[in-house]
Amino acid sequence: MNTLEANHSRASSGSATLGDLLFRVAFAQLPSRFYGLLQLCMPVAIQFWTAGWHRTAGWFFAASSFGLWALAQQRLAGHADAGATERTPTARWRRVWQIIWRGSAVVASLTTFVLVGEAFAQLMARVFNCPGCAG
Repeated sequence: MNTLEANHSRASSGSATLGDLLFRVAFAQLPSRFYGLLQLCMPVAIQFWTAGWHRTAGWFFAASSFGLWALAQQRLAGHADAGATERTPTARWRRVWQIIWRGSAVVASLTTFVLVGEAFAQLMARVFNCPGCAG
């Protein structure tokens, strides 16, 4: 058993030490708060989309999708906001979190791929100054 697993097992057994508290904060609370903060990107993406800034909205949407992927990953790993009680998801909820995890990974990756491809096309159009290449 490595050090991380030992700290995790002590934290779940009830003996709260400073090391256990720091482990819980470092691996559960801070990342999930950051990934939860990434979910604020979705309203900003909608605002940019309605303002006509479609590329910027796409990047915010991708950031929000990656945040959702990370939250689902933490939930599946058992580190999701481990405050007072540590709960592992039941089989039904585990399947739901796996669907969210896979779906958000696909959406975030495809969105990023499309945005990088579009940025590359814009760059090549400017470099080669092709009149019909980039509208």
